Amino acid sequence: MSADPIVRTILHPQDIQLPGKLWEWAVNDTMKAIIAQQFAAKAFIVKAIYQRTKDETEQKRLFGLMHNNPTSDPWLHRVIRKQYQRGHTFVRNQIVYQGAGYSVKRLSRSTLQIDVQGIEKGKRIILKARCRHVIAGQIRLIRNELGNLEIHTIRRRVIPKVAKSITTQVGIDKGYTEAFFTSNGDEIATGLGKLMTAKTARITRTNRNRYRLRSHAQNNPEKAATILKNNLGYQVKSKRLKAEKATIQNFIRRDLARVITSPTRIFAEDLTQPIKNKYESKALNRKLASWMKGELQASLESISKKTGSVLSTVNPAYTSQLDSLTGTLLGSRKGDRFTSFTGVVEQSDINAAQNILHRGSDTEITRWMKYAEVRRTLIRRTVRYLASIGTTVQMALDLGWLHSKFKTEALSCEAECSPSGVEGTVKPCDGRVPQTRKRAKKPRPRQEKPAILDTFIQLSLFAEI
Repeated sequence: MSADPIVRTILHPQDIQLPGKLWEWAVNDTMKAIIAQQFAAKAFIVKAIYQRTKDETEQKRLFGLMHNNPTSDPWLHRVIRKQYQRGHTFVRNQIVYQGAGYSVKRLSRSTLQIDVQGIEKGKRIILKARCRHVIAGQIRLIRNELGNLEIHTIRRRVIPKVAKSITTQVGIDKGYTEAFFTSNGDEIATGLGKLMTAKTARITRTNRNRYRLRSHAQNNPEKAATILKNNLGYQVKSKRLKAEKATIQNFIRRDLARVITSPTRIFAEDLTQPIKNKYESKALNRKLASWMKGELQASLESISKKTGSVLSTVNPAYTSQLDSLTGTLLGSRKGDRFTSFTGVVEQSDINAAQNILHRGSDTEITRWMKYAEVRRTLIRRTVRYLASIGTTVQMALDLGWLHSKFKTEALSCEAECSPSGVEGTVKPCDGRVPQTRKRAKKPRPRQEKPAILDTFIQLSLFAEI
């Protein structure tokens, strides 16, 4: 907040035609928003530090520089500049009032009269609002997209303290068709996928029709103004989208409150980072783009505060491909079915939720590990498990227990851990795949190009074979 008085000395209230108090409250609120954004960005900076180095001394040095002198280290300075947003805003539709800038009088059980300070000194603007709650503290007046005036206020709610000893633990897997699956087998917000698919289909259909109308308006200048005024506005569109989001939010939170009613230690996936190298169809990409995974996380945070629970996020890498019974990569998932190498069939989302619960107490796989490191750790565990039951990696591949995409790393890890085979002793293995040196290619002798007739003969013989 040290920049607050500096800003107020550079830009004065009379420069933007605002009373002094309104200008002071606006600057104070803006500074609070900037500080909140910077604190939120520190979570990504901490993750980047953990991914950059495993040396505790180097990590401690970077953490100290992050708080005291972040510009002294070039790499840290670059990461901070990437995460911190610049001080630009295009908000022109709201204003902030503290308690001294307005007064509230109740007219009826559900109606309030709010007198707010205007631009002219001594004159107040009278607003009437439907509200049953007492309005106090800072309020925010916002002119929304529909042209209506909204009053945002803070409601006081009693939040229970986090219980000192929590005995109940649950792992939660986030999904699209259903909002959550718990490790206990509970299904939360069943039918969420249908709501999301219907919402995505409606938006796609509406936008496609709007593009056609816009193209028609460009080709027909006489009707362009009428089409833009009556058919291409945003009031109805924004109102309907807002109502759909509110419906989905209430659907998720109401069903989540039905399952979690007491202090619980909740483990969930950290889905803040996008999945790279995934290219799907346009229809599927539209559904995933509209997937409210941020709302799922917000719902978990809300229910944890209401019930005094503790919410912890874990590394999501390969949680849906693990066998929850053995903790290995033996088994296969097809749709909603996960089949272990022993033939046991389980619901895939419940299996993933159980893996998330186990990962909450896994000290070897941390939240900030890269997926490649997690894969190496899991392959090492799989190789050790196969050796303990008297099976090799090649046998597991032939039987279909292990997916072929893990073949190279699994065989390399097996050769490093137990070079004498299954019957030999299993040596400690760090999971790293030994790097093989590439042999230098010998220059091939230059050959003369064959005649065209000879080439045709070779092709015809190959076709006959």
